[in-house]
Amino acid sequence: MRIRTIIGLLAIVALLCSAYSLHEGLVSLCATYPTEFRSYYIPSSGFLKVASLGQENFWADLVFIWSIQFFDRYADEVRDTYLFHTYDVITDLDPLFTEAYVFGNLFLSLDRRWDLIYELTDKSLEADPKIWMPAWDASTYAFFQAHDYQSAKKYIDCAYERAPDSRLIERMRADVYKYAGDYEKALQSWQDILNENEAKEDSWSHFLVFTARHNIFDLTIKVDLRNLTAALDRYRKAKGSLPRNLEALVKAGYLSSLPADPEGKPYIYKSNTGEVACQSPFKFKGRYGQW
Repeated sequence: MRIRTIIGLLAIVALLCSAYSLHEGLVSLCATYPTEFRSYYIPSSGFLKVASLGQENFWADLVFIWSIQFFDRYADEVRDTYLFHTYDVITDLDPLFTEAYVFGNLFLSLDRRWDLIYELTDKSLEADPKIWMPAWDASTYAFFQAHDYQSAKKYIDCAYERAPDSRLIERMRADVYKYAGDYEKALQSWQDILNENEAKEDSWSHFLVFTARHNIFDLTIKVDLRNLTAALDRYRKAKGSLPRNLEALVKAGYLSSLPADPEGKPYIYKSNTGEVACQSPFKFKGRYGQW
């Protein structure tokens, strides 16, 4: 009996030594591979689906936990490829794994790979018609970091369609429209926000009302200036010269009426250059409010 125990212990030790030796050999071998190939150390999702023996969600969880612990061990120049492959595999195993999309986009944002963020987000939206968080995340990355306002508009619209009762999404959507240059939609969105919150007494509603009024003020000016400039351009192309005053645009049928700014002041017009300006100052100042 004692001999069997000793033999068993020796066998266990031998196996452990072999496993350690194999591990060290694999590590050494991996180190000789070109760096860009190491990002595919995780097997393909097709292989893992077969190897998981039907436990695909379980393996998606395991790979996800592993990825959070080790995502920063790869060199910066290949980390984005590694990350996308990893989270692409996880979400192939479990297409409804919302956290995987969210964390994948977060990690990809560190390398400013907006294209991969959009690709992973599109995958999430196709997999689950009810999910909205990845679309919200993609819109914030596009808006605040990439300054890609058209992509931000695409994803915030999707998030709003799926979560129309979220006041945070609604507010973000109005801002995105503004910076995407869609002033009319932005103006309507802020007007809707004002109407929905004006009678409410909580602090968040008060903030939304304050912000909506300022945005409505600025956007009204932007829409008026854009319409006046467009009317002047049509007048010049038709008549061959600029009008002497803005009233001529109404008389010629290029405008139904002459707008005034939100404070009731007329817009300033320079007939020699065609420039139109506003006497009232804009309400917002700063990087994301400087017109």
